[in-house]
Amino acid sequence: MSTAEKIIKANSQSFYFASQFLPPKAKEAIWSLYAFCRLTDDLADNPNASLDKLLAWELDFKQNCPQNEILAEFKQIINKYKIPMQYPLDLITGCKSDLTHKQYNSFAELAEYCYQVASTVGLMSAYILGFKQDYKTEMETYAIKAGIALQLTNIIRDINEDLQRNRIYLPKADFEVFNCNYQNPISWHQNDNFKQLVNLQIQRARLLYAESWAGLKYLKPIGGLSIAIALGVYENILNAVENNDYDVFNQRAFVSFPKKVFLLPYLFFKFFLNATKLR
Repeated sequence: MSTAEKIIKANSQSFYFASQFLPPKAKEAIWSLYAFCRLTDDLADNPNASLDKLLAWELDFKQNCPQNEILAEFKQIINKYKIPMQYPLDLITGCKSDLTHKQYNSFAELAEYCYQVASTVGLMSAYILGFKQDYKTEMETYAIKAGIALQLTNIIRDINEDLQRNRIYLPKADFEVFNCNYQNPISWHQNDNFKQLVNLQIQRARLLYAESWAGLKYLKPIGGLSIAIALGVYENILNAVENNDYDVFNQRAFVSFPKKVFLLPYLFFKFFLNATKLR
């Protein structure tokens, strides 16, 4: 098992599950992409995180031949699939903001962050999986929506975990709308207003997921199917949050392996239904 495969298998069962439907070369490239994203994110999230470490990581990445094994492998993927360098650099910028940005005042601000740390991943994935060149602009539009939906799902699921790092990603403006105390997270527990605030984020994410499905037809079929599975499985995390009565403090929402397998026929059908709509 490669280092990149070990990293994705240990950190994201959902994406690892979805990657199993890819041909070998594309699968290895997606694993390399994930490993780059995971390790970049870890430099902002681990207990010893520092901006200096992220800057050193970024500097190594910018070299023609990075010293780090994961960076060197991913740089080869970038060159092979002609991935624009701006995407991974935007992702690094987003991770740096985790160490410098203290709050998001509006959903528009949060969406920009989600673009940096997640939509860029979708865009890079599209270059690996292949897309219809005549529809590059359309592909980009939907990849950005999908990335925001996925990251918003992470944010909803990880509210408590992020609080342990003194981070609040939920828009401050939404706390004012629902009369929640932004400065006092303890008051959020079993608070109906806070549940409504979380529900708003869930509805935003669901709308973005629904819009994202229309973009799968611009991808090559085998890659589009894998993305469809990832979207479908991840969207079900939102169902788990609702089933837990929005308790994001004592229960971590997840989709079990049997549930993922159960979803497959529906996701296959939904993908092929959407993939045939391109004229």
